[in-house]
Amino acid sequence: MNTQNVVGSLGYMAPEYLYRGEISTQSDIYSLGLQIIEISTGEKNAPNYDDKCGRKFIEKVQEKWTDEYITSKYQSFGADCLQQLKMCVKIGLQCVEQERKNRPPTVDIVDRLNQ
Repeated sequence: MNTQNVVGSLGYMAPEYLYRGEISTQSDIYSLGLQIIEISTGEKNAPNYDDKCGRKFIEKVQEKWTDEYITSKYQSFGADCLQQLKMCVKIGLQCVEQERKNRPPTVDIVDRLNQ
């Protein structure tokens, strides 16, 4: 489905929606991924007109939030908590894949979060 008028929250819209007006559930997965990343990292996406899809924020998280960084930042966390945090960051990053076909389906996200 295509739309003429793009409406949404700056910094949270999927690229295919923002630039081509293509609407799908995978567009919502993109937005969900950004929210999962924000909650997991405690960092806020600061959207602007130069970065309408939050790509700079996503790239920063990909570079900074490695397993090693998480482990060193949260040394007081137990192994289970660290694993959960790492999983949430990983899920969030998978949800914001540029190619929408590479984003996980909702059922997979829920299953992984419930593990």
